[in-house]
Amino acid sequence: MSLVKLVPPHNFYQQLLLAVDFSFVRLLFEPFYSAMGRPSLDPVVFVKLLLVALFENITSDRKLLELANLHLGIRAFLGYALEQSLPWHTTLCRTRQRIPISVFETCFTHIAGLCIQKGLVSGHTQVIDSAYIKANASMSRLKPKPAIGSSKGNSTLGKPSPPRLTTSAERLKHIHRFHNKIHKAAPNKSGQLLSNLTHYSPTDPDARIGFKSGKPRQLAYMANGSVEAAHLLITHIQTGVIAGIC
Repeated sequence: MSLVKLVPPHNFYQQLLLAVDFSFVRLLFEPFYSAMGRPSLDPVVFVKLLLVALFENITSDRKLLELANLHLGIRAFLGYALEQSLPWHTTLCRTRQRIPISVFETCFTHIAGLCIQKGLVSGHTQVIDSAYIKANASMSRLKPKPAIGSSKGNSTLGKPSPPRLTTSAERLKHIHRFHNKIHKAAPNKSGQLLSNLTHYSPTDPDARIGFKSGKPRQLAYMANGSVEAAHLLITHIQTGVIAGIC
């Protein structure tokens, strides 16, 4: 018996499969796939898995594949039979890392266009908000930015050079005075107050120190997004560097 026949027609993923033609994905991903070597992960399956992660609010590739293995509706949505093995979570992760951001943006634009065609975007009211996204980097690994002209931190073996210290001397004095006041107020408190002006993350140089009142500092990005108020459809999402803090 076909796996599709085991899934109720009103299942969300069955409805999605009937509503969206995913054939456009292969054309977008074709330049990044080779005709030689072992068969790669089908780009349509890859994009469908990303959608499932979004719908199920899953941020772990391992948990995503565990759910897909157990969920008949998701298996049918991906086009896998019961006896077929799903991709490894490491394959999903590596594929995500190797595909340029522009391809994901084109996929998003295409799907948003389909929603407009279906009348899911009225164009009347957009709700805009932003939030921090935690970076995969540690605050304990931050390093001081080398001064301009310094030989410290020069690129070696093809590694990029660290960001240079560009803030003014007066600004640096202000930061040091601010730090000294904090240490005098709490002399027994361990640790140090770090700033984006003076430190960077060698693991993720694009990440910035984010701070919210009552919460510990962390390395993060700023995610900006807009939602169409009529049907709560995401019409824009962009992750950028946090600016103007710390």
